[in-house]
Amino acid sequence: MTKTGLGASFRFHLVSSIRVALGLATFQLVLLLVLLAFQPPAARELLLKGLAAGIATPEAFSAARLGFAVWAIVASAAASRRLTPAQRGWQLHLPVGLRTRWAAGVLGVASTLAHLAGLWILLWIGGSALGEPASPRALVALPLVALAAAGTWTPAPRRVRACAAVAIPLAASASFPGLAAAVALLALAYFQAGRWSTRSTRVPSVPSSLRAFGRRLPTGQLVFSLRALGLWIMLAHLPAVLCAAPTGLAIHNNEFTADQTELVLRLGASLGVTATLLAIATLLSARRPPWAWSRSLPWSARQRVAADAVLMLLIASPLLIPLLYLPASSGLSVLALLVFLAVRLPGRMRNSLRGLTRLGAWTYIEALLAALLTSLQPLTALVLGLASPLVLEASARRERSLKVGLYLERRFEAAREAQS
Repeated sequence: MTKTGLGASFRFHLVSSIRVALGLATFQLVLLLVLLAFQPPAARELLLKGLAAGIATPEAFSAARLGFAVWAIVASAAASRRLTPAQRGWQLHLPVGLRTRWAAGVLGVASTLAHLAGLWILLWIGGSALGEPASPRALVALPLVALAAAGTWTPAPRRVRACAAVAIPLAASASFPGLAAAVALLALAYFQAGRWSTRSTRVPSVPSSLRAFGRRLPTGQLVFSLRALGLWIMLAHLPAVLCAAPTGLAIHNNEFTADQTELVLRLGASLGVTATLLAIATLLSARRPPWAWSRSLPWSARQRVAADAVLMLLIASPLLIPLLYLPASSGLSVLALLVFLAVRLPGRMRNSLRGLTRLGAWTYIEALLAALLTSLQPLTALVLGLASPLVLEASARRERSLKVGLYLERRFEAAREAQS
């Protein structure tokens, strides 16, 4: 019964995971090819050789293997959102044990990492062909990393998922003690998976202090916005990378003075911050258009706008790391520009526009002019930063005066009856 139930459940997950894997693999591989295409030929060859050597090396905790482990965690998290809901549905009524159901879910999620496994194997073969020291333990670590990453996101008690999460870096180390510990942790997780019930997976009650804090802040809108963005949030920093590449090439291939170098760095940072925030605002306006239901929640217009501003600042927070390498005046000016755009764009998102430029053409022009003025004169950004409270109030006023309903003639018949 256990073997039959495991096979039937895994076949169900396998059929579903094929569709999920095709979508994830296409997106991830195209993004990888695009990033490699922007590299010079010498840098591309050096990068591929470094990845191949990092995968095949017998040294523990290779940066390449740890990077692939992080990639597996993200990919399995995206796959589990599509596959694991079935484990709380009709599969609960099958005559299959909890341990068998969990194992089938782990195998289903792990099967979506086939493209990652193929790339891992190709890099290992390439590393051995280049004469690099290749360890067979690196190939043994591959299925363990996939199973541990899948077990991290498959519905189970915290102790089961914690065992799988700890097994990921141990398996990626490709050392004999690490592989043995990873196998032991996965076996422990499999044993513990049969000792829980559906009641143990319920969300515990939230403490009263957190509930009071949640009433003051529109945390629900933050969660809703994050779910609306979904995996598209991974592309939010791609415009900043595209702006950083020509900035680095311009400084490396030209002989600038100290003032000119600071100007080029400030220009690249301003354009990167502006492009990233515009991308986030465009995605939010497309995937979370203004809806009337948010007006019925106990949050003011200022709180809703501030929640969007906080969300933008959180997503764009990794851009603050390169600002530490800029001079103090340039770093403060770019930071002030970031705050200004974060409170300005939520007001521009609240409109009834459709099409590619959902924010309106003037929004892009205004943001670009602010970035150029910041790069040319840092005091401009400081003025914009000081004006951020007034801009926040203007965005809140736009939120209060927005009419969510929009009549589009192409969606209605001549008698103004909605098309089915």
